[in-house]
Amino acid sequence: MNPIVVEKMKNFSLELYEPIFPRELDLGTPLEPKAGNLVTVITGMRRSGKSYRMFQVMADLIRSGVSADSLLYFDFEDDRLDPVTPQTGDEVLETFWSLHPETVEGGAYFFFDELQEMEGWGKWLRRVVDTTRATIFVSGSSSKMLSAEYATELRGRTLEYLLLPYSFREFVRYHHPDLDLDVAAFSTVDRLRLEQAFDRYLRRGGFPAVQDLSEAQAVSVLQGYAQRVVAKDVLERHNIGNPRAVLAFARKLLGLNGRMLSLRKTEHELKAAGSPIGRAMLADVLSYLAEAYLFFVVRERTRAVSLEKGTMVKAYPIDPGLARANAAAAVLDEGQSLEDAVCVELWRRLSVSRDEAVSFGRTMTKGYEIDFIAGDALFDEGLGLYQVTLSLDDPRTKERELRSLWEAMDERGATEGVIVVKEGKEQGFREGDRVIRCVPAWRWFLEGRCEASC
Repeated sequence: MNPIVVEKMKNFSLELYEPIFPRELDLGTPLEPKAGNLVTVITGMRRSGKSYRMFQVMADLIRSGVSADSLLYFDFEDDRLDPVTPQTGDEVLETFWSLHPETVEGGAYFFFDELQEMEGWGKWLRRVVDTTRATIFVSGSSSKMLSAEYATELRGRTLEYLLLPYSFREFVRYHHPDLDLDVAAFSTVDRLRLEQAFDRYLRRGGFPAVQDLSEAQAVSVLQGYAQRVVAKDVLERHNIGNPRAVLAFARKLLGLNGRMLSLRKTEHELKAAGSPIGRAMLADVLSYLAEAYLFFVVRERTRAVSLEKGTMVKAYPIDPGLARANAAAAVLDEGQSLEDAVCVELWRRLSVSRDEAVSFGRTMTKGYEIDFIAGDALFDEGLGLYQVTLSLDDPRTKERELRSLWEAMDERGATEGVIVVKEGKEQGFREGDRVIRCVPAWRWFLEGRCEASC
């Protein structure tokens, strides 16, 4: 047996990771162990809490009466294992069965962390699924983990879930466990606490490990997260030999924080700064960064085609705290932080893998911009329409945001639109059977729902 595998398996204890903060991502009830089971796959950016979400399942199983001896957890991201091959996976299973032979016939629950580190992991996992009495959970740090490029062997054999950093609901539950978030109405004191908590959420973000750190420590850790994604999931995985330019591009995107991106302009800027990189490579790197969940790429939706595939796109960081930690002080913008947080929350609520699930748009009549159009772009009906702004106190801002939504609702046949504001009261605007809801951000983030057909 592989001594490193044996050591890792014998040293693992769920107690080392307690207390386990329960996440709100519902994975359903674990299937009973059997050959041919569907595989539960959890993807998301590094350090978002994928391992702990699997620990949560393990703890629930033990509480339900499942023996801890029938649970196998193994993290394949360990440099002592390099290179990780299907043989490594076989050694893991053989070691587990030698320690717990009763599970060969009785069945087991397998939890494989960062399995994409294994070369040819798709074929190996398919063999394990077909020949082993087991229920299998897999985590990975790539949105393309189950694409045709990587694992055609598992097509139709998986249940896929995206785990993001803490939502605002989870952030409040972590820092204010005494607050009841499901009440019909909040007291004045609780409302003020929630408003203050939302301010902190925009600054700190939702990565679990930074919640109890000082601001300086959190910034350092979050900067390290971004650098590791670039190094591990872009430069190393895709064998790119221009690290300086790629890192500069990633930093630029974090600083833009959802503002319009021009690849042509970025190419010229990087060349002038001494980090030349071609526009085609920039487009590839952008897709790699999105695959690693450092950003959500948002494109323009038009009525003629689902999405405009031009070079003008917006890249929203996966977490507002991550964006702030990696941006220069000169580009910090509370409005962009709010817009970024809304974008990530829409992705969380939609729980779909299509790239076009969230987009921005312009009205056909006067070209007014709509911050977010949420819903399936294959069907341009019943889409959620959203504007995001700090406040409607300025009459000009109010008029601009309302006119954009009214016109977009007219053109798309929508009856409801939403304006998410950082500050201000909840109010509604009505024209006939159409209504625009203006919702304070802290309250909208606690609602946990999408408008229209989202």
